[in-house]
Amino acid sequence: MLRISDYELTEHQQVVTARVNQLRMFYRVHANLVKHVIDVYPDIIVLDRKNKVLFIEQVATDHSVTTRTKDEQWARFANLGYPFNLIIPKSKIKQAKELIKDLTINRLYYYELMHVDIKFRHLGK
Repeated sequence: MLRISDYELTEHQQVVTARVNQLRMFYRVHANLVKHVIDVYPDIIVLDRKNKVLFIEQVATDHSVTTRTKDEQWARFANLGYPFNLIIPKSKIKQAKELIKDLTINRLYYYELMHVDIKFRHLGK
């Protein structure tokens, strides 16, 4: 399991919560905010009204945009058979694009922590 600082864990939980709140306007959403299962399940599972999985999402922090995370988590999530979206910090765009070249990523988003809000932006492939 990837060990992250309390600060990054808090950041991760804030970003997941903000994204869930955004998605809940349109979909049914399940979120994984539990630290000890962070490697097992994707952070966000989005469903339609009939409980069919539409897509899954994983939030990365500064220290989790690594080859190890790509190999242990992102590759597994990308191969589950659902569209897989990856959400990364803005500071890691270049590194993440290099890491995901051999993965099937549906959408790549970056986030920015603002003083009062978290912004998400879609990045083309």
